Amino acid sequence: MLPPDFNLIPPLLDWLWRSWTSLGISGHGGTTRADRVIDPEALVLASTLWARYDARLFDEMLDWLCLNGSLVNLQRLSNLHRTGLGDADVLSAIAAIVQKSSQHTKWKVLAGKSGSTQDLAPLFLSLDGNSGSWGDAEPGFAAHGFHRGKLELRQMSQIPDPGLAPNLWLKLRSLFGTSTRAEIMLQLLTTGPATAGEIARRSGFSARSILVALREMAQSGHILEPPRQVRERPRRGQAPAVRTRGSSLPYSLRTEEWSFLRTWSEPVGFPALRSPGPLLLLCQKVLQCLDEEKPGAPSVTRSLRLREATADALADVHRQGFSSDYGLPAQLAGGNFASTLATRLQAAIASL
Repeated sequence: MLPPDFNLIPPLLDWLWRSWTSLGISGHGGTTRADRVIDPEALVLASTLWARYDARLFDEMLDWLCLNGSLVNLQRLSNLHRTGLGDADVLSAIAAIVQKSSQHTKWKVLAGKSGSTQDLAPLFLSLDGNSGSWGDAEPGFAAHGFHRGKLELRQMSQIPDPGLAPNLWLKLRSLFGTSTRAEIMLQLLTTGPATAGEIARRSGFSARSILVALREMAQSGHILEPPRQVRERPRRGQAPAVRTRGSSLPYSLRTEEWSFLRTWSEPVGFPALRSPGPLLLLCQKVLQCLDEEKPGAPSVTRSLRLREATADALADVHRQGFSSDYGLPAQLAGGNFASTLATRLQAAIASL
């Protein structure tokens, strides 16, 4: 059982429901933020961890992936997963089910190999720590080490509503394909001018592939490429001029030319791109640390262990520029680190 002050699962489940409902699962979740783009890959990876606390949410997510799995960027999903976010075994089981139950054969690359069906772990969890299993084990999940009852996909999911601002990422993928071009358009519309290297780091594609696409798109006249520096041959005795690499040139677009994409009343312009990945990884580190904690451990010991376990994740939140958004600076002061972190994390999750 989690300590009362670290009751992070309910707000995380609330965020998962709101996000998935916006994307088209069958449910009655609350309204997600209109001024933020939903990150589909971070959402899938977070679901491998915390949708297990809500069997209905987990199965509705599976149902949605079987319908819309082609809109998920598996390259970006894999890159984000390599940061540590998500459960590898659950992701492998999900990929196997999606690949088997739909036409999205590309998911096979994430399915991995089937393992032993002995000593299966329960797929679904409970907050009180008394997780259990019921019914005959579903073969697809049993092959990946998990016990759950019969899987019945209701096929009630919808395609993401293109009229909702938070669905902009998938709207652009539907328009341009799950490709470099959709990622380029998303970032230029939501974050402004960016270099090929910046777009590559955020999207998971290589800088070279982004740069090639940018230069091709610039030929249309709708993507603006800054003039390249004219290289002059240095005179004798002079140092050669500093060369500007193509991938470091910022590209941009005229937002008004793409106003037809704004099919929503809120926000006024385009929603902001703030990937929740760093915050979700921080939550994952915290919950893993608490799960390994010995019962009855002193609060001082908990604070010390948490500070050590979350140092890198907190620093990453800071490096990504989200410290002010979430109220989580790279260094949290105070002797009672655990309670301070718990309070700020719950507020940060609520802001997603």
